[in-house]
Amino acid sequence: MQQTTRIHEELKQFSSIPSLLFPDWETLPYDSFSPHQDIISERLACLFQLTHIQKGALILPINTLLQKVCPRNYFSEQVFIMKTGQKMSRDNLRMQLENAGYRAVSQVMEHGEYATRGSLFDLYPMGSTLPFRIDFFDDEIETIRTFDVETQRTITEVDAIELLPAHEFPFDKNAIELFRKNWRDNFEVRLDQESIYQQVSKHILPTGIEYWQPLFFAEPLTPLFSYFPDNTLVLNTRHIEQYADKYWQDIEQRFASRKVDPLRPLLPPNQIWLRTDELFAHFKHYPRVVLSTESIKESANQVNLPFATLPEMAIQIQQRDPYQRFQQFIDQFFTQYANGKIIFSVESEGRREALQEVLARIKIYPTFLPNLDDLSLISNCDQDHLFLTIGSSEQGFINTQDEIAFITENELFGRSIIRRRRESKQTINSDLLIRSLAELTPVNRLSILNMGWVDMLA
Repeated sequence: MQQTTRIHEELKQFSSIPSLLFPDWETLPYDSFSPHQDIISERLACLFQLTHIQKGALILPINTLLQKVCPRNYFSEQVFIMKTGQKMSRDNLRMQLENAGYRAVSQVMEHGEYATRGSLFDLYPMGSTLPFRIDFFDDEIETIRTFDVETQRTITEVDAIELLPAHEFPFDKNAIELFRKNWRDNFEVRLDQESIYQQVSKHILPTGIEYWQPLFFAEPLTPLFSYFPDNTLVLNTRHIEQYADKYWQDIEQRFASRKVDPLRPLLPPNQIWLRTDELFAHFKHYPRVVLSTESIKESANQVNLPFATLPEMAIQIQQRDPYQRFQQFIDQFFTQYANGKIIFSVESEGRREALQEVLARIKIYPTFLPNLDDLSLISNCDQDHLFLTIGSSEQGFINTQDEIAFITENELFGRSIIRRRRESKQTINSDLLIRSLAELTPVNRLSILNMGWVDMLA
């Protein structure tokens, strides 16, 4: 999933086409605990956007594509819009939220929560980046504002919000009754209070309930392919067949080992996941491109793209001439491509300033490039040959067709930075990190040694 997230971030650097990331639950098959609410929020937002998106890119791992999802009509029945000036009583809103699976709390902190105090109604909808504070005047919505979870201060005013359900399945009275019926059709009903059946009957969502999701619907779960438009183009890396087969082996092994619990009887895997043969049968309905990093023998259906890997060019501060290999690449590149362009990529504004200082030592002064949406603008620029941009790319390349070398900090400083998918609330600003000894002045080195960071440098 980390690789999928990285591709998603890098795609946004090179293209303005809307891109969606459909995250995995990040649980093992038939796990006894539920996915994090933020993950459910992202998945619901993505599925909802897929129901009406006209152009864009969807990125997901093959394991996630194997998993079936809620039917498309689920959103048409469960999503509703709230607008300023709308007549709605707070009691009706509270009931509607509870039917959608939202939780009442004293202070809103996570997706799927709501809180009331006086005329104010705080709400954190699934799929939203910020929570909303709704101010009622009697039974009319007077204002809707976003607010910060940490400070609880309002930020901006909006006219309307789309309210997605709190789960990937309904959890109102009718859905619970349908669950009970479907359970009785599939399993024995036990009276133990800890059983899944008894907890759901009491309007309690047990952990891991997602693996009984099909029981909340009158129709089977649907493949994610049902959300794809007819003109979808599928791109995948090589060897996904092996990954899909391996994942199915894991599913079957966990099903065999965990189905013995009488309080948590399991649904068969084919109700939750596509079989691998079903997956590739769906692929046949769409044009498909298989991507590989290896050179191939060209034919009518196989072609090598005009891209090459970068040579070793890391700045070696311990050497007498730290920039030798880097300068050698620059000279060779412009010898081969007289009108070529070199683009340096860093991950933040602070990193941009640091790299500019490093490059200035060898009299390289790249022009700042706000975005990479249109590389033809770079190709048609005769005066500038060196550029610097900000983005999430972690690996560079040479575009031999457009004569462009794309260089990231990892090529320059010879080591990767681990990028976490989710930032914790206490994070270290990447602008403050020292990426290479090449960035240090004697004063910096002295300060670090005085602070006792010798082991880190070693």
